[in-house]
Amino acid sequence: MDFFSVEKVTDRVLRISGLISEFMYLVQGSRRALLIDTGCGAGNLREFVRSITDLPLTVVLTLTHGHYDHAGGAGRFDEVWVNPVELEPTPIHYQRGATFDKLRASHPSLRLEDMTPDADFCLADGPGDGTSVVCRPLTPGMRFSLGGISVEAIPCPGHTPGTYCMLIEEERLLLTGDACHSISYLFFDNALSIEEYRENLLTLKQQDDRWDSLLLSHPVSAAPKCMLDEVISLCGEILKGTTDEIPYPWQGKPVFIAKAVDQQMLRKDGVYGNIIFRKDKIHRAHQPE
Repeated sequence: MDFFSVEKVTDRVLRISGLISEFMYLVQGSRRALLIDTGCGAGNLREFVRSITDLPLTVVLTLTHGHYDHAGGAGRFDEVWVNPVELEPTPIHYQRGATFDKLRASHPSLRLEDMTPDADFCLADGPGDGTSVVCRPLTPGMRFSLGGISVEAIPCPGHTPGTYCMLIEEERLLLTGDACHSISYLFFDNALSIEEYRENLLTLKQQDDRWDSLLLSHPVSAAPKCMLDEVISLCGEILKGTTDEIPYPWQGKPVFIAKAVDQQMLRKDGVYGNIIFRKDKIHRAHQPE
């Protein structure tokens, strides 16, 4: 069973597609390589990456958060960089069996032994003990210099409190992942409100002279930089209550798609950005005094 495929974005940036069409990115400099995200955990990503490059490798769980479709393969690697916020109040625990159960209905030939082993994620200052994924703290503005090319971490909380974008500066590419894409999920329990998300997108936009286009994690792989403006505008519509509010069943919760979509979950009006949201997470929660 083939778990991964790869395509060239630029001479120094490769896009790796996983089993559920989740995208990971490999950035190669003259001295080091950087892997951004690790997919759903199906297949041996470490072996696949090693078939592409023998450069010393740094692994970053950026955008993202501990959701299984981004962090699932992290247990194959010695250490990863992740926002500490994603490990609080409860560390990430990747469950091989639970992920296998999610995937096998649509991939009946998948075997349990194809999955990354169970892994706990924990912050550590020194080397790990072999039983957990060793996590190093990813902080705002952190830059990974790879030799002739660098990648910078830019926070953009919303999808989760610890979500990051990654700027590949020399290629003028911003990897937004789940921070902002064709259909941004803002309905999870730990997602920020639409109001807070909009503020964070406006902060991100202040730097948009540094990139020319966007790289995404799924369901589409890339978008023009104007998508950021489109999602900011859509947040404003949600705050005003002027969207289509198409019901979108999700585990029994009242969830809505802001703008009508086609069968590929793309907006019918041809605009790139869309949001799935909950009405109880539109406005910022008031903190008790």
